[in-house]
Formats: sequence, C-alpha cells, structure tokens
Amino acid sequence: MAGTNIKNRLLDLFRQDPGSFQSGEEMAKTLRVSRTAVWKAMNSLRAEGFQIEGTQKKGYRLLSEPDRLLPDQIAEMLTEEARAFFRIHTAEVTASTNQDVREAGLSGEPEGYVLIAESQTAGKGRQGRSFYSPAGSGLYMSILLRPTCEAKKAVMITALSAAAGAEAVELLLAKTGGSTGLPPVEIKWVNDLYFKGLKIAGILTEAIFSMENAGLDQAVLGIGFNLSDPPGGFTGPLQGIAGSIFGEQHPKGARNMLTAFFLNRFYSFYREFDSLSFLSSYRDRQLLTGLPIDVLLPDGSTRPAKALGVDEECRLLVEYPEEEGKTYALQSGEVRVRKKG
Repeated sequence: MAGTNIKNRLLDLFRQDPGSFQSGEEMAKTLRVSRTAVWKAMNSLRAEGFQIEGTQKKGYRLLSEPDRLLPDQIAEMLTEEARAFFRIHTAEVTASTNQDVREAGLSGEPEGYVLIAESQTAGKGRQGRSFYSPAGSGLYMSILLRPTCEAKKAVMITALSAAAGAEAVELLLAKTGGSTGLPPVEIKWVNDLYFKGLKIAGILTEAIFSMENAGLDQAVLGIGFNLSDPPGGFTGPLQGIAGSIFGEQHPKGARNMLTAFFLNRFYSFYREFDSLSFLSSYRDRQLLTGLPIDVLLPDGSTRPAKALGVDEECRLLVEYPEEEGKTYALQSGEVRVRKKG
C-alpha cells in the first residue's frame, strides 16, 4: 500500500494550500520519497479523475477532484484494521442499500460487507418512512454486521453509529476548513444527526434474530448523510426539517472522505462494543436533554414529557408532569420536541 499512501499524502499537501503550485522536489522532500515516486503518484491520481496541472517551472497544483464514490480512495484513508475488516462496494443506483446488504447476508456474506450507492429509489427510514436519496448530494451506505450480543442490545448498534457519524462529520468539517465557529453535531434520540438545527443524517438498523440462542444472526446498519442541498433545496415535508453539512455545494471528494472517517470511527467503537466506548460521545451530544417533548404512543396519541437524558443502555429517560419525580426509560419509539404554544 506504499503507493496509495503517497497519493493520500500528496492530496493532503494540495488540500493544505488549495490552488497553489508546489514543486515536485519540495513535495518529495516533505514526503521523504523520490521524485519518481511523486511523478508516479501524480499519474495515478490523474487516472482516477483528479485534475492536476503541472508545469516545469512552477510545479504542480490540484485543479479539481472527482466527485465520485471511489472504493480505492476510501480504502486508502482507512486504518489498517478497518481496511482489513470492511469490503467496500458501490452502486450507481439501487432501490435500497439496506435491502441489498440484507440479501447478501442471508446468502452467507461475512460481516464487514459495505454497499454505498450514488442514489436510492426506495431508501428506508424508521417507522416505515422513506428516506430521500437524490444523486450527487448525499452519501447512502449500509454495512453487514454479525455481532455476538443479545437481541435487546440491537439498539446499541444504532447509538454507536450515531456517535461515529457525528464525530465523522465534525472531522470532515475540520479537514475541509468548514468547522470555524460552527456548533457540534447533535444526536436526536435515537438515530438522527442534527447540525445547526436541521437534520443532516438518519440511521436505520435492521436485525435478524436467531431462534436458537436469542441473539442476533445479522444486523444491517444503514446510514444516510446529506452533504449538500439537492437542486431546488429541500421542499415539501422536508422543508425546515432537513438540512445538509455544507449547504449549497460540498467540496469534491467530501463523500469519500466522510465514508472513510465514518468507517474508521465506527470500527473503533464496534471492536470495543462490550466496553461501550461510544457511550460518552453519544450521551454528551443528546439534543433532547432538558427539553419538553411529546412521546408518541402506539394508538397515535401523544403524551407530554421532559427528556432527562440517556442511560447506559441508550434508553431515553423521561419524566411525565403528572408523575413528577418518577423516571421512565424508553427503549424505542418516537419522540418530538414539543412546539411552543
């Protein structure tokens, strides 16, 4: 992987000083490689769609990056352990990455299988809702998992993914120069990521249980990020609710970077699943803590409550006004911030 590592390091140099020329000699010295190695890496990047200008007197500069999902580029940004665990596949368009990965799992595919789509025609969200998945502006990904845990801990996978997703978005903003003065990413229990007051990502975990040991046979973790606004913006029921990480336009290559950042963080949490290493990040980012909420009941009605926080089992702790001083823990379900008035 030496060649791919040089390509990543070259891209880092270009991104640190966008639009400026850098001499091949200086880059070789900085990277501690030969001029020939730099030249080969440049040609390899060009073959992958990176537009790099080179002149004899000035050196090289990066003009543009391909805005395509590139498994090789993503793999190059993974840690050694994550690269060994994940097998990344892409699709131009599919009905649902969760459905495709679920079928792969039922066919015997080992865990670590990842499918990323440029767009989905029938993306799924919680409670049977659809997940808007237009081409070009988002990242739609599903991962096959086979965790050795009790079925009741399936909710932990969603929480773990939310913490990994929030940290990945913040790292992406830091790497692309978009983090100055911006608030952190928040998590609305149990599975939505919010940034600047708008929903930028949703998570859906679908589990298949084993009848033999009351555990999980497989779990499919689906996560969708909005990196930029779709053409015409978010309209209809999404208006005022959905948002994106970058607004009108995201930097080229950002989807590949976000994929790698998420997979790296997810894997670091997942390999320490039993230690709940993700829990502090998940709890600290809770959007609902201290707010008045409405708990949606099975019959369609709502019950007013106050959100107190999240416990060690990732359950939402609430207090109902008519039972002041008594705390209830919600394992799953739907809650909404109560509107004023």
